[in-house]
Amino acid sequence: MDLTPEKLRKIPEAPGVYLFKDGRGVVLYVGKAKNLRRRLSSYLTPNTPKTQNLLLRAKTLETILTRNEKEALILEANLIKKHRPRYNIVLRDDKAYPLIRISLKDKFPRLMVVRRKRKGDQALYFGPYPSSRAVRETVKILTRFFPLRRCSNAEMNRRTRPCLYYQIGKCLAPCVGFISPAKYRQIVEEAVAFLEGRSRDLLQKLRTDMEAAAENLEFERAAVLRDRLRALEKILETQAAVLPEERDLDVFALAQKNEKISGAVLFVRHGKLIGHKVFHLRGSTEEDPWENLLKQFYDEGKLIPETVVLPEIPAERKLLEEWLSELRGGPVEIVRPQDKILTGLYETAQRNAEEALRARLKGEKTWDELAEELATVLRLPVIPVRIEGVDLSSLQGTAPVGAIVSFFEGEPDKSRYRRYHIRTVSGTPDDYAMLYEVLFRRIQKGLAEKDLPDLLLIDGGKGHLETGRRVLEELGLSEKIGLCAIAKEREEEGEKVYIPGRKNPLKLSKHGEVLRFLMRVRDEVHRFVLSFHRKTREKRALSSFLDGIPGIGEKRKRVLLSQFASPEEILAAGASEIASLPGFNRKVAEELITRLKELSG
Repeated sequence: MDLTPEKLRKIPEAPGVYLFKDGRGVVLYVGKAKNLRRRLSSYLTPNTPKTQNLLLRAKTLETILTRNEKEALILEANLIKKHRPRYNIVLRDDKAYPLIRISLKDKFPRLMVVRRKRKGDQALYFGPYPSSRAVRETVKILTRFFPLRRCSNAEMNRRTRPCLYYQIGKCLAPCVGFISPAKYRQIVEEAVAFLEGRSRDLLQKLRTDMEAAAENLEFERAAVLRDRLRALEKILETQAAVLPEERDLDVFALAQKNEKISGAVLFVRHGKLIGHKVFHLRGSTEEDPWENLLKQFYDEGKLIPETVVLPEIPAERKLLEEWLSELRGGPVEIVRPQDKILTGLYETAQRNAEEALRARLKGEKTWDELAEELATVLRLPVIPVRIEGVDLSSLQGTAPVGAIVSFFEGEPDKSRYRRYHIRTVSGTPDDYAMLYEVLFRRIQKGLAEKDLPDLLLIDGGKGHLETGRRVLEELGLSEKIGLCAIAKEREEEGEKVYIPGRKNPLKLSKHGEVLRFLMRVRDEVHRFVLSFHRKTREKRALSSFLDGIPGIGEKRKRVLLSQFASPEEILAAGASEIASLPGFNRKVAEELITRLKELSG
């Protein structure tokens, strides 16, 4: 890129963000500056291989002015997350981790699992939990000892009978007045004490309540409190404190080799270690990895602790602390592990980071290397970042469906998986017409939302590839989106990969990782579409099964279909749970169960 002193003089001496782009408009690098002109002038004499390579690829420079440096930092972080530029350090696992939310403002507070904290929300949030499994285990414990409601306000208000959770002892049925607000609030306070780690206070309170119940001759209540006390004591024995005081910390560590960087973070809440998570960074270590990591790890909706522990203090420490404090709604401090306790936590995080890096280095190519090989072998118009797999499923023309799975930088992005009920094909199965519909709907919507894949992989052969090529050509995207099809042929021939403009399939014997990746995408979309097809068939079978049953009209049928997938599931639920559904009553539920038993057996 021709960056001259004359062009620099036109750039203001003001805070802002700058973007280097290639000839196709793809963002290569995003940076921020307190003084844009001064910062960009350093690119006149590039002193690192990375900067020299960047300037060779860059064709255009875009600048965005901000009111202050903090706005520049926030905008830079958002643009990096959006564009994931190849010359920035990019956090590859930046998803939000599960949180537990308790809505204190409600008359009967509700227990929820969420992914983000709502801006300005006055509810209590706990976490983050390192995985869905970890949060499920915590909720399982909570609902066992503190049976708070989990239904929405709308569901609670329209319910006339207790739901299944009440029947199995995991809800106290506030919806029908089985517990007073005062007693329910007391259980909420106990649950909050448990989640906040105030175990001694909670155990003492339960012990006092148990003794008071015994003195008042409330032996049944005293026995319940005794069992809860013993069970909680057993659970709390496993929750070892790692800090002498109830502090919240996130402790980070990185391990690197060449340009491969892996990391780990320990989550300490109320002085107790609640879990850890490993992650990977993509990019060069010529930047400040800690500043880039924090900007991408934390954002609006994340649960931010009062202290962030790093082995090195970032150059922009005060600015980062100010930004994090604003997001948290309270002071945040970035510190080094100087005392014995924090040093021990950091060493634990470091061991996890090194183990993650070792696993990553076991002879596997980086995504950048594999993506470049994919682009070369498949003759793609761009180096792929987002790859989508497409597949279809039907049973002799019945319940035809399609599905798309999405991979971002080599890993599944399940938030972008999509299911399609086929609308234009019925009767005799027509794979090509079904595929045309699915692809056209996906790409047409992607055009409107400016959200398109770099490569489409179709589970099929030459005919399927031609259908995909026709869709892209009709929508004017043949030169922008890559396309290939993978077919499983006779066992001795193995997989066949077809690309546009080539009559015979590719021979990928020398490109084993490329073939394995394509097979991985193909197998994932095949699994996903079969699962969707099975559920669709079961729903349609259930719908037919319900036809003609007295008392089950279209509205009640829709309610049942939204809750159950088969007659067996309805029978397993029983009349009590069916009666609690919207629009049902005990008489209709019992009649339904009776008729289903007759029809099924």
